[in-house]
Amino acid sequence: MRLPNTLFARTSLTITGALALFMLFTGFVVLNYILVPVGKQSAEDLAALMVLSTRTWAELPTEAREDFQEELRSHHELILDLNPPAGELRPLGLHSPYMLFLEQALSTRVGQSLHVHRTESAPDWFWVLLPTVDRRLYVGVHHDHIGAEPPRAAIIILLGASLFILLTTLLVVRRITRPLEALSRGVMRLGSSGQHRPLPESGPAELASLASKFNQLSREIEKLLENRTILLGGISHDLRTPLARLRIAIELLQDKEDPGLLRSIQRDLEDMDGLIARTLELARLMRGDRTPAEKISLGELIYDLVSARGEARLETLLPTEERCDATISPVILQRILNNLMDNAILYGGQGRILIRLECDGDHARICVVDQGPGIPEDQLDKVCQPFHRLEPSRNLNTGGSGLGLTIVQQLAELQGWKISLENRSSGGLRACLTIPHQ
Repeated sequence: MRLPNTLFARTSLTITGALALFMLFTGFVVLNYILVPVGKQSAEDLAALMVLSTRTWAELPTEAREDFQEELRSHHELILDLNPPAGELRPLGLHSPYMLFLEQALSTRVGQSLHVHRTESAPDWFWVLLPTVDRRLYVGVHHDHIGAEPPRAAIIILLGASLFILLTTLLVVRRITRPLEALSRGVMRLGSSGQHRPLPESGPAELASLASKFNQLSREIEKLLENRTILLGGISHDLRTPLARLRIAIELLQDKEDPGLLRSIQRDLEDMDGLIARTLELARLMRGDRTPAEKISLGELIYDLVSARGEARLETLLPTEERCDATISPVILQRILNNLMDNAILYGGQGRILIRLECDGDHARICVVDQGPGIPEDQLDKVCQPFHRLEPSRNLNTGGSGLGLTIVQQLAELQGWKISLENRSSGGLRACLTIPHQ
């Protein structure tokens, strides 16, 4: 018979087996160091009483023996008699440990081999034929005189301990495996249908933490699937417009050549190429591609980026008293800052754009501040979603691709950085990137 290959069965068998072995070890110690010595001592005491009683009886006058016998029977549950008891005396077929100890003690005291007998007519009495000076006496001891019943006690202890071990094991293992079973069902449900039902974050601290991590992972998977759907929908929607224009242009070019149409076709192809490039970049970010890190000066990197763009509206505010260094990927930081500056140039109006660097012992903070209209408060949490645009049209010239801030957020999260967007009270948007020092 093959046992179920489940965590519950395996854990139950392991705990039950361990407790059973401990119980056997405990029983062995109790038997050898408590029950056996106590049993032997008790048998020795009873043997001494029986031998002493027979010798005292033999030395008493005849008229005093009857009173002595009555005293032994009433107070010690011992019978002394010259005549055998009613029924046939038979040696014990199956000796209990106590009777073996009693036979050994009597044989040692008397100096000859003695055996304990019993009769079918009185099974609760045990008889031993003890010699005196000139005769033999039948000495009977009642079972209640022995009192202790080691075999029965051992069986009761064994059964009680087994039941206790079984119930305790099932209870403990069930409490441990129930949250794991719920986690397993949650994983299977998430893997088969993509739907997530939050697991209860209760129970032992380790299992509650595991459930919390699973819920967090499930929410991230749902968000990833949602972003994938939005991504595919946005691509199909954004490619449909230039493709439609290309089809019209091709139809018009069948009969004549038109330089304006050719330039329009070229722009549409460039738009599609740019959209595909940004989409592939976002896909690489979602896959977790990383670039090597190196120690750089943040101030020098920002100054070089701004200088290379040659945009008059871009201004920098960098610390001059000390260097601000960080061990990061310069390629990732350049990509983030370029996207933020592109976003500020496109939506920040005609005012100046300030790139400010602040540095302290714990982190560096780079902010791109423009003087544009800002972002509606109810849209601040949505503008980092793929293809989300404040401008409702799908025109790439006015609304962008909707991937710039998404790429910024993905890059920042992969590096362990934090991006924040907030509207300025005086007007414009402040986009800040926080980089912890390593």
